[in-house]
Amino acid sequence: MLRSLSLAERVGRYRAEMASLDRFRPRPVTAFALLTLVIWTTRIPLAWTNDEDTVGEKLVWSTPITLFVVAAATLLVLQARGDGRSPTSTKLARTFAVATIVYWTIRITMIVAGDWSVGFKVVHAVLAVVSSGAAALAWRSLAGTDGTTDRTPATAAA
Repeated sequence: MLRSLSLAERVGRYRAEMASLDRFRPRPVTAFALLTLVIWTTRIPLAWTNDEDTVGEKLVWSTPITLFVVAAATLLVLQARGDGRSPTSTKLARTFAVATIVYWTIRITMIVAGDWSVGFKVVHAVLAVVSSGAAALAWRSLAGTDGTTDRTPATAAA
């Protein structure tokens, strides 16, 4: 027979659960990595089931997908280990954030200028804005973790 937990036991379990989630900090980096996984893992089947692309074109499309998925997964693993603010994690998160903004800036320009449907353009514009916004928030959440000032990705290169 199962017995009900006392209030003290429930509070203890809650604290233990929250402590385990506390490793996933900074939260904007976690959200950015999770968002990236959702966006790009859904793109993999689309890239490989397109009958109009050659295998070579599918490999080209798979390159950014693979890089973004690996970067996001690596960040989440580092956070799960409690290394979310380590120099390695910070450098990876910032590189990943800049790469995301650069990728979407180039890609959305190509899509808007291309011969795509309005719906395709709108969906990708939303993906670009959301991904770039998440990247910028992730960058800002890392301010001071590596001795740098709180510069945004857009001004970091200047």
